[in-house]
Amino acid sequence: MEKKSTISKKTLKIILGICIAAAILAVAGLFGYTYMADHNTLGRKISVWGVEVSRLDAKQAEEKIAAEFENRPVSFQENDKEVYSMTLKDLGYSLNEEDLLNKLTDLQKQREENRKIFPKEENVNLECQMEEDEEQEKQALDLSNFGTEERKSSTDASIQYNEEKKEFILVKQVQGTEIDPDKLETTVDTNLNAAFDTALLGDTITIPLNKHVYISPAVTATEDMENKVTSLNSQLKKYRSTTVTYTFGSETVVLDADTISSWLKAEGETLTLDEDAIKTYISDLANKYNTIYVPRTFHTSTGTDVTIEGNEYGYRIDQDGEYAQLVEDLKSGTAVTRDPVYSKTGYQRNGTDDLAGSYIEVSLDAQHLWLYKNGKLVTETDIVSGKPVKGRETYRGAWPIAYKASPFNLTSAEYGYDVKVNYWMPFVYGQGLHDASWQSSFGGNRYKTNGSHGCINLPKDQAALIYETIDAGYPIIIY
Repeated sequence: MEKKSTISKKTLKIILGICIAAAILAVAGLFGYTYMADHNTLGRKISVWGVEVSRLDAKQAEEKIAAEFENRPVSFQENDKEVYSMTLKDLGYSLNEEDLLNKLTDLQKQREENRKIFPKEENVNLECQMEEDEEQEKQALDLSNFGTEERKSSTDASIQYNEEKKEFILVKQVQGTEIDPDKLETTVDTNLNAAFDTALLGDTITIPLNKHVYISPAVTATEDMENKVTSLNSQLKKYRSTTVTYTFGSETVVLDADTISSWLKAEGETLTLDEDAIKTYISDLANKYNTIYVPRTFHTSTGTDVTIEGNEYGYRIDQDGEYAQLVEDLKSGTAVTRDPVYSKTGYQRNGTDDLAGSYIEVSLDAQHLWLYKNGKLVTETDIVSGKPVKGRETYRGAWPIAYKASPFNLTSAEYGYDVKVNYWMPFVYGQGLHDASWQSSFGGNRYKTNGSHGCINLPKDQAALIYETIDAGYPIIIY
C-alpha cells in the first residue's frame, strides 16, 4: 500500500501568510502605481481631441497638443489632384499656449479630485483659442504657390454680332481658373473653421480650388440681355426688309435693301446706321435732283440755250430733314414710297426737269412772252418790260409766281403812282405780270421809252388768259 503525503497545519499557515502578504504588497503596489501615475499628471487613459496625453502633466500635454495642431496638414485640391500642401503652422495658425495650459491645468485638477483605481478611456474636446498670423497666411497663399500652368481668364457674357449667322447672339459667360486672392483667403478660413468645428486635431484638412476661389465673370447672362438680343434682331430684320422709293414726278429712285444693309453697323451689342454713308447718299441725291440756286440751262422757244444765273425757282432737298425722315423710315420694316423732304419745292417735276412743260418764258431782248402748260403752248404775246435804266429794269432769272390777285392796286411812293389793274401775278421784288391799259402797244422797242418800273406789262386779254391758266408757284423764266 502507498503512503499518502500530508501537509501539516503549520505549513498551511505559513503558505497562507505568504499569500496574504503578497496580496497586501500587490494592493500596496497598485495604490502606489495609481498615485504615481495620477499625481501631478492628467492621469491615465485620457486624450484631448484624440491626442493621447496620459501620464503627461499640463505643460507637457500643452506642448504635445500645440505641436499636433501646428503640424496638422492642409492640402489644396484642384480637379481631384493636390496642387499645394502645407501645415497649419505654415498658414500662420497656432493655439494660444497660455489659454490651453490653463484649461489643461484645470482638467488635471479635476481628474486628481476624481481619481479612480480603474479609470475608463476618456477623450476631452477642450475649447481652444486660436491665433492667426495674417501676414504669414498671405505669404503662404501667394498665387505663385498654386501651380506653374497658365490659368485661364474668365470671360463675361456679352451680346455679339455673328457674321456667319448674320444676327445678334448672346454669348454666355465662361468661368476661368484665375484665382482671386480675397476669395482664396475666405475659402481657406471657411474650410478651416468647418474642420475645427468637427475636430481641432486630426487628419488632413482638404481645401478645394474651384469656382468659389476663381475670379468670376463680371457680367453674367440675364433675361434682360436675352430680351435685348431679341429686340436687336427684330430691328435688324426691319432694316433689312425696308425699301424707300423716292418719287420725282414720274421718275423714281429706289433705295434697296442691299444698300440699306451696307449702312448697318453691328458692333458689340449696338446696332446703328452709318450716319456718314446715309448723308453721302442724300447729298448725292440732292446734287442730282436739286434745281434751285444753281445756274440753270434753259432751252428757249427760239431754239437756243441760255444760262440763267439768278435761279430762284425749283426744288431743294432739306438734307437734315431728309436724314431724320429716312432714319425713321428705315426703322419701319415696310416699303415706303414718298417725295424727298424738301426745303423748297417747284410747281411740278419729272426727274431732274423741274418745269415738266409748264412755265412762263420771257425774252427781254425779243420783248415776247410764251406760256406753256404740260408741254403745250397755251399762248404767246408781245410785252412791255421795265425801262432799261437804273432802278427800272426787269430782273433776269427764274422764280415761282408768288400769288395771284384780281383786281389789285399798284402803288409806289417813290415813283408816285397808284393804278388799278385787273390781273396781278408778282414774281420777285415787287415785280410781276399784269395788264396795262395805259400801254397803247406792246413789243418792239417800246420798253426803251415807255417801259415799266420793272413789271411785265401785258395786253388785257393775254393777262386774263395767263391769270386763268397758272397758279401760285408757277415758274417764270426771264432772260
